[in-house]
Amino acid sequence: MRPAALPPLFHLYSTAARLLAPVLRRRLTEKHLREGGDPARVSERFGRATLPRPAGPLLWVHAVSVGETVSALPLIEAALAEDPALHALLTTTTITSAQIAADRLPARAQHQFAPIDVPQVFARFLAHWRPDIAVLTESEIWPGQIATLHRRGIPLAMVNARLSASSARGWQRFAPRLARALFSRVALILAQDAGTKTRMEALGADPAQIEVTGSLKTAASPLKVDPQALAALTTAIGHRPLWVAASTHPGEEEILLDTHKALQADHPEALLLLAPRHPDRAQEVAALITARDLSHSTRSADALPGPRDQVFLADTLGEMGLWFSAAPVAFMGGSLLDNIGGHNPVEPAQAGCAILSGPYVANAEELYTALTAAGGAQLVAPEPPALAAALAPLLEGATERGARARDWVRSAAARPQEIARRIRALAPQKDPQP
Repeated sequence: MRPAALPPLFHLYSTAARLLAPVLRRRLTEKHLREGGDPARVSERFGRATLPRPAGPLLWVHAVSVGETVSALPLIEAALAEDPALHALLTTTTITSAQIAADRLPARAQHQFAPIDVPQVFARFLAHWRPDIAVLTESEIWPGQIATLHRRGIPLAMVNARLSASSARGWQRFAPRLARALFSRVALILAQDAGTKTRMEALGADPAQIEVTGSLKTAASPLKVDPQALAALTTAIGHRPLWVAASTHPGEEEILLDTHKALQADHPEALLLLAPRHPDRAQEVAALITARDLSHSTRSADALPGPRDQVFLADTLGEMGLWFSAAPVAFMGGSLLDNIGGHNPVEPAQAGCAILSGPYVANAEELYTALTAAGGAQLVAPEPPALAAALAPLLEGATERGARARDWVRSAAARPQEIARRIRALAPQKDPQP
């Protein structure tokens, strides 16, 4: 299918990106440093590499944050296993995802912070890295980058692609010609679900180049757990009723702490492991705990839950596997307010947790629908009485629901090896050397 012409809106976007580049540079630099990023690496956001390009073919995979990064790792591992000459570059935008990449990327894979979508910045990025294939994950749609890759003959795949109904309506209402121009320039789209496929086709994607392959989130390796840390934690907790509230956001902790207080009427020894999505909010969350007259200890102080603690503030990075392994019940945050969209339930399912969530899970709707149907999860109204009513029976025994969650995620795992082969097939064929 011949790509649609780039409309005037695209050229307006490119001009605005050029004009706003100095403002973006200042704000992104401030944010990078404020969140504890390495000052020497902030230049990567502006296309200046801090690592050399490896020799040979290079696969570039872009993921945004933690969830997308975890999903991309099995794909990168599979692609490298298929081709011993291949190298991979993973780009992300957040400090947390960069730390995960540093810990979990395989050999022959490197990490850089993603370049912003400004023409001169992306040109600088491409001049250094010269990728043979580009991969965007989930809902990443950057007009300038998509158009530039197509113009330069670098095949682009969208993998684990997800487009919500509300996002599709926005494209259709405000930029239908731009959507058609962009989607028609993507060589391969592998969608998470049938709804995404239908919506992308309606916006201009070539039906011959799009198919449903499921979610790579189900193929991610289970989170790492330090056996000694787990033993120490479970010893400290003993037989107390326990639940974890994971990846919580501002406005959610208040609801969850009030839920915990309600639970204590019948379960006075209950313990809540509270793990905010952004651990740098620990002081703010601790104040909320204290304001409710709940006693607590804090993981960043090298503490374990004491016998009198009612809440354990899990304010560290890289230990979510520990919390899921210790707690039989997991509440997934980002789902109590209607402006976030929920978080991936696969990781607690892999650990055998019975899963609860609020109703706002648009970011992982297909996963929650399947997991709920399998009996491994439950969506609950975002009020403390409803949450407490759903939690109470699980504190007394969540083994069956947790087992169903684990069984579902094992049966639903996508096949990163097949996806990697599809992507590698996009590589331009090199003429054999004489």
